[in-house]
Amino acid sequence: NIKEGNLKMLDPLKILEEEWRNIQTGIKTSKHDYHSFVLSTTRNNNPDSRTVILRAFDLEGPSIWFNTDKRSKKILDLNKNPQISALFYDRSRRVQLRISGSASVDDKSQSNQEIWNSMSPESKLCYMGPYAPSEPLVNYAPNIIVEKSAHEVSDDEDALGLTRFCRIRINLNSLDWLQLDHKGHKRLEFNFNEEIEYGWIAS
Repeated sequence: NIKEGNLKMLDPLKILEEEWRNIQTGIKTSKHDYHSFVLSTTRNNNPDSRTVILRAFDLEGPSIWFNTDKRSKKILDLNKNPQISALFYDRSRRVQLRISGSASVDDKSQSNQEIWNSMSPESKLCYMGPYAPSEPLVNYAPNIIVEKSAHEVSDDEDALGLTRFCRIRINLNSLDWLQLDHKGHKRLEFNFNEEIEYGWIAS
């Protein structure tokens, strides 16, 4: 039998609250394992995965955001099928989050302008390159503005970068929480409907 104290420690909603706190920390702290996550989309009925950077979180959704180039193939993927999978893993706590959700381009011009203005010059450079992400190259060439530092771009180049910048919002449908433990893995499934539904599942 599990003691009452252990039951409180294993309160699913308390566990979820802790993960929300870690996600918020991951936004602010680049060294936190939740700062980046693996995003999987579908292309030609096949999964396609890549690592993206966590940028924002909304508890009410719940929703998460990342930034990307409008020219990237993930945009084409999402236009055809907005259903995604996202994977987080915290090595120190041995916690894995598997998220299913639906993604959409959050293309609010004023909001994008404010975020763009707050970004470092170095972060903006990748949106100013001459090649679209995944575009074939005859020979290797850096996809940046040649012979310019991040602090030397013109107003026109900065404006061009902004036209290619967008945010992707992921509305969470479900979350699979797994904590690895040699004494027995712990696993929960959360579904986000009008109310949060949850239950323990076998690992």
